[in-house]
Amino acid sequence: MSAIAGVIFRQAERVPRGLLDAMAAAALPRGSDGTTLWEDGPAGLIRFAHHTTVEAQAERQPFIGPSGAVLLFDGRLDNREEIAALLGWGNGILAAAADGALALAWFERRGRDFIHDLAGDFAIAIHEPGRRRLSLLRSPLGWRPLVWTWNGERLAFATDARTLIVGLGMDRRLNEGALAELLSGRFVTQTETFWAAIERVEQGGAVILEDGRIERWRWHGGPFEDWTDRSFDDHVAQFSELFDQALIATSRSNGPVSAQLSGGLDSSTVVCRGTELFRAGRVARAPQAISARFPGEPHDETLWSRAVEDHLGIEAEVTGSVPFSVDEAERWAAESFYLPLRPNVLDTFAGAIHRLEATGRRVLLTGEGGDDWLNGSLAHWPDLLLRGRWGDLVRHGRSFWPDNPAALSAAKTLVSAARPLILPRYRQAVRHPALDWRNPATDWIRPEWSARTDLRDRWRGPSPRPGVRGFAQQSRYTVYSHAMRSIVAEGACAYAESKGVEIRHPFHDARLTRFCMGAAGNHLRDKTYRKRILRAATHGTLPEIVRTRTTKAMFVGHSVDAIDALFRRRATKDLLPVQFGWVDGARIEELHAPFAAWRRNGSTGALPTQPWGPVWSVLALDIWLRQAVGL
Repeated sequence: MSAIAGVIFRQAERVPRGLLDAMAAAALPRGSDGTTLWEDGPAGLIRFAHHTTVEAQAERQPFIGPSGAVLLFDGRLDNREEIAALLGWGNGILAAAADGALALAWFERRGRDFIHDLAGDFAIAIHEPGRRRLSLLRSPLGWRPLVWTWNGERLAFATDARTLIVGLGMDRRLNEGALAELLSGRFVTQTETFWAAIERVEQGGAVILEDGRIERWRWHGGPFEDWTDRSFDDHVAQFSELFDQALIATSRSNGPVSAQLSGGLDSSTVVCRGTELFRAGRVARAPQAISARFPGEPHDETLWSRAVEDHLGIEAEVTGSVPFSVDEAERWAAESFYLPLRPNVLDTFAGAIHRLEATGRRVLLTGEGGDDWLNGSLAHWPDLLLRGRWGDLVRHGRSFWPDNPAALSAAKTLVSAARPLILPRYRQAVRHPALDWRNPATDWIRPEWSARTDLRDRWRGPSPRPGVRGFAQQSRYTVYSHAMRSIVAEGACAYAESKGVEIRHPFHDARLTRFCMGAAGNHLRDKTYRKRILRAATHGTLPEIVRTRTTKAMFVGHSVDAIDALFRRRATKDLLPVQFGWVDGARIEELHAPFAAWRRNGSTGALPTQPWGPVWSVLALDIWLRQAVGL
């Protein structure tokens, strides 16, 4: 809905002349509805407006409260009625209130604990002039980025790093530790960026400056309601209610709402249930389906997306892939200071963004998050074992080995449940599933650089959040704190917003995800089906061919093509991560070779299983180092 930036000085009486103008000029274009600069003594704030709700059209930021507190709000508040009820506001006041005005009013009432009551997708900055205190806060999933820099005298913050680096005239010094995490394929840092002097406000966290001291506050965590003893039907009913609530919240808009339709279970659920809610009069607009199709490619999903069209009696807009261009990748890195967009983003995402930009539409819903929250895993098995719930454990295990004798199935289940309790490598794999600790060693990283950046120590990551209990919740919480989101998703969202499009994710709704944190693992999956709760909830809503689908498209082909194009443009030995002694260029070529052969053979047969993500990271980082850093 906007972007924000600002600065506060510890001792200076006023913000230096021209500083806010310089920061505003340096920012990546996001706000298509005007820029507001505000100054008061040692503090200055910037808001880049992008109106995507009716309430936002009349708002004037920053918001100023009776106490003198000044608030910038970037994002969307999804529980407006709940906050208004806590404030005692009637419907008339609520209808005219901007999301940020609600947040500020509740802050004035509750103090900093107000953040616990907000649901939505947001980044917030609050300046309290009487105390020279500045608070920066982010929602738990972290879709609204917020970075900051502090030199002992001045704290500055912004939605993107370019605003700080160019606007403040900062040296472009690298943080090699974070770069090592990226190239290793195990990016875990919650607060660091690729820039030495710039940090991120942690997802579900806050940074507070007062009296010259910085406080970091990880405000989000448990306890989460335990649904282990609830029935499968109870889970389905609760999910259905919460998902409707999420769709209604994310459909709030001042114009048309579009929705990606791949033909997968998650995006199809957004389109189908959103259409049902519209036809029932529960939302103002039906989601306009937009579908990327790839005739002749193994990742084409036309069969399933057309089934959704036929089921609903609609016709989706159809887009294709946006071809990868080395020149365009370099331009984007130079203009935005983000890594180049991944080729699979250009496949599934960029075409839709261009179509919405051309027609002036501002909101795009996605199915992002369904895989994160509803796939299920076996991380709850150690919990069942520790709690003495052996009957539940063995019964669930039986669904994975139905053809084995009961005794053998029980033995396999108990061994699988016990391994994380006994072996550290399995314990790490369960608690941090996205990092895939059982992959082969990262032998493409030069040992000297790994040692210099303390890479293995960095992989330990932060301590668990308070109230996150058991293996299952620790495993699921990695979705909230998934650091790779800042690498993959922030650039994609920035690209969309530079085209005037806001991305929204109903499956990442705060109320829905809290339920998923406590859901019974036995109900989420069995050997036959993942997403059992979602499949049950969408009976009759989805066409059966989609609801029972167990395959998943792998968007690899065009990524291989893009990597081949980059290798043709620059020899491996010339890539900066190779020249700097960070990675072994020959090993990077070896990692890519099986995928290139698969593509040459017509993209048929099984995909290679070796690590491949670091190949793209090396090539993308080479572009970033040359274009954003200027090396």
